[in-house]
Formats: sequence, structure tokens, C-alpha cells
Amino acid sequence: MSGKGLRELAAATDRVCRLLWVLRSTEPEILELIERRGSQGYVHYLTSRLGLLPESRWAAVVRVVPPSLVDHLLPRCRELDPRRYVEEALAAGAAALRRRHPKPLPEGMSRLVRGEVQGELGAAFAAVPRTGDGARDFLLDSMALREERSHLHFQAGEEAGWSDLQLMLVNAAWRGSLPLKVAAQFRWPEEAAQAELVALADRGLMDQDGALTQKGREEREALEQDTDLRVAAALAARGVSDASAEISRIATVLREDGG
Repeated sequence: MSGKGLRELAAATDRVCRLLWVLRSTEPEILELIERRGSQGYVHYLTSRLGLLPESRWAAVVRVVPPSLVDHLLPRCRELDPRRYVEEALAAGAAALRRRHPKPLPEGMSRLVRGEVQGELGAAFAAVPRTGDGARDFLLDSMALREERSHLHFQAGEEAGWSDLQLMLVNAAWRGSLPLKVAAQFRWPEEAAQAELVALADRGLMDQDGALTQKGREEREALEQDTDLRVAAALAARGVSDASAEISRIATVLREDGG
């Protein structure tokens, strides 16, 4: 399975999953849910994803925000009744997907998640019973695949010697964003982000201004290739050695020229 195809799949599932990201979503269905339940910001992010897991695991699987922030928001998440809230979020996300993509959704997604999905959060979304509602099931499959790739990406980063925060900073620079600004958006303390930038600079991966060096770009691309290999192995373990046909159809979902 080609790396290009795997990245097209990642991009497509990412677009679909953003329908549930309050910080990057203007979907009226999601905004109505947020207003009705008073669940703005990270409370929505956490509750809409983690109603499927024991709260003892929340900080461990939501690695893009500091564990201290998860602990701080836990009382409000409990108030929202996470297990019920995740169903409301899925319903809102499915409605947004149907509105944004009124054509019949591509078939074949379910084949990609049939079997053991890697990572707690990806496995949790894969385990939610499918109802036959095409948009809801497509969203669940997308969430499972996206969270699996995220888990495998962090796993590869750990083995390459990067902390979660370092990986966030490197990813931000790799995508052309300002690392410290991105870290602040996810509520990482500035002193912690600065310390990790220094550590990355000491390894020759970033300069003092937070830009990737040539070595840093090469290692980040190697990490992406490693992630592709891990995803391909996870799919192969589920009996999917070639998903070219599914990916070619799925890749157009919500794309401006194809959705």
C-alpha cells in the first residue's frame, strides 16, 4: 500500500473528523449542540471524544493538551454526562456531514476498520455499534482510522526520542506554523514549550527561532514514513493489503473539488 494513498486517507478522515472539533468548526449543528449544552472549547473536545473511555485514561490518550488541563476540566465533563454527550456529538457531526456532502458516501470504509484497531481511542470508536446510518457510520469509521494513525504517530515519535510536546512543536514547524503559538493554543505553559525548543535545538532539529533545520525536516519526514508503515501494518493485520479502490473514493469526501 503506497505512502501517498495512506496520506490521502489520513487527509480525508481528518477533514471528516474536524466536524467534531469545536476549535476548528463552524458547523451549525455542532454550534447548536455547544450552545445548548454550554460545552465550549476543550470541554467539548474532551467530552465529545472521551465518553467512550474510563476517565482514568483521558489524560493518557488526549496527548495534545497537558494532563493538568484535562484534570482541570474533568468536573465540567462529568456534568455533561460524557457517554450521552458523545452520542449527541455523533448525531450533530453526522448531520453536518450529510449537509456538507449530500451525495451518497463512498462504500468500503467499514472494511478498513473491521478487526483490531490500534490505540485505545481508535479502538473505542471502532467498537461503537454501527446503526446503518451512513453518515454516522462513516464518521465513526473516520474517527477510528484517524485516532489509530494519531496513536501510531505518537508511538513512532516516542521511539524516535521525542516527547509529546516536542512532537507537537516539530509538527507545527513542519506545517509552517509558529511552534510556540500552537503550543499556547493547546494551553501548554510557555516555559515548558521553551524548554522543549531548547532540547530540540540541542539535538540539531530546530533553530533558536523555532524553525526546523535540514536535519529536523529529514527526521520529521522519516517519522511520517514510519507512521505510514505502521498504519499499513495495522491494516494488513485486519486483512487489508490494498485499499487503493476505497481510498480513491474516500479521498474526495468534503474536498472542495470533489465533495
